[in-house]
Amino acid sequence: MSAELRRPTSIDEVKARLQYFSSDKSKQACTTFTARPDDVFICTYSKSGTTWMQQIVHQLRSGASMDFEEISSVVPWFELAVDTGIDPHADQPWEPRAFKSHLTYTEAPKGARYITVFRDPATVLPSFYNFFDGWWFEKGSITVEDFAMGLYLGGTASGQHWDHLVDWWPLRHRDDVLAVCYEDLVANSEAVPQLVADYLALDVSPELMERVVANSSRKVMLDHSHKFDDHVLRTARHEAWGLPPDEGFSSKVTSGSAVEIAPAVQDAMDAKWAEVVEAALGFDSYAAFRASITNPFD
Repeated sequence: MSAELRRPTSIDEVKARLQYFSSDKSKQACTTFTARPDDVFICTYSKSGTTWMQQIVHQLRSGASMDFEEISSVVPWFELAVDTGIDPHADQPWEPRAFKSHLTYTEAPKGARYITVFRDPATVLPSFYNFFDGWWFEKGSITVEDFAMGLYLGGTASGQHWDHLVDWWPLRHRDDVLAVCYEDLVANSEAVPQLVADYLALDVSPELMERVVANSSRKVMLDHSHKFDDHVLRTARHEAWGLPPDEGFSSKVTSGSAVEIAPAVQDAMDAKWAEVVEAALGFDSYAAFRASITNPFD
């Protein structure tokens, strides 16, 4: 990898940099990790409510504390924990231990508790593109179409979205798995902390729950956006990724930015769905897939 620190301007350059996404030490720590029965793994695909769920879990276990540098400093990204100076094997200051992860169940440590969130690929793509645009590549240098065809459809450092859906779906009724759809969470946002507290068997007073609901709201997370912008990870890994230091960090909590999906991209995504999800599970669309997941708020 070149010593020059600059953002890529092509898909091939992005792929080359992603080879260095995590260090060998981080990978080794993952393979030697032993989960505890009360550990909580928030296992979502990218851009599927991961940061929001990290915040909810941490608020519930910490007494609604906002005293942290960045959310992944207290709910570590499992696959990159060592790279941000965190020993995943160690105790955490709060109980239960909690981790963010983009692993499938097949890849994840066994013997813990899991929260997995499913989201429509048609809405993940624009969010994913906006997240990478200006960070992993020079802003505007790669089109949405090229990003979709060259990266999202083929898989990123988080793997393939469609494989994630297929791998977690069979576990949706297990007692150690809370499987929910992002769309249902968003439609019932103020009820989500209670859902998570019930799943984790945490006794939360009404007063504390009110604070948790407030602190995990979009407004509060936007007001404290620096706590949700991956700046600890970026500072630790940008040189290894060959990326220049950020002049300013972009929060993962956003008010949204419209990205139009071209018909050719939608056709390719539909074909990928048929090839992977429909072939494995029989659902011909995300709507049909979603209908098979219990809406806990009904």
